[in-house]
Amino acid sequence: MAFADYTYYSDSFGGMLIPSSEFCTYAAKAERLVRFVTQHRITEVTDEVKNAVCAAAEASYEIRSSIANVPQGVKSENTDGYSVTYKDYDADELKYKEQNAMLAAIRQELSGTGLLYQGVC
Repeated sequence: MAFADYTYYSDSFGGMLIPSSEFCTYAAKAERLVRFVTQHRITEVTDEVKNAVCAAAEASYEIRSSIANVPQGVKSENTDGYSVTYKDYDADELKYKEQNAMLAAIRQELSGTGLLYQGVC
């Protein structure tokens, strides 16, 4: 059972960024991270948990979308005073940025719920 679906994302969370055709992919990745961060202690899927999935999915989508149309491969080009330089995106750097953005979103949504507690009860 998924923590959040597109109907919840668009109607309750108020999300408009992720297209419905792509939501499941991003939500599944976000849900796996939410389960990991909470050490699989979620016994009830509350609005806070659903919001954490939606926020993390949006964070992932934003990072991935930001580089989708960036040209790759050209390091430097100079023709009659016109200069072009593109930065290649390192896969590890992208993964690091994406994960940090998702973790920040999850922490914000689950703050105060007790689900982020890593100690012994």
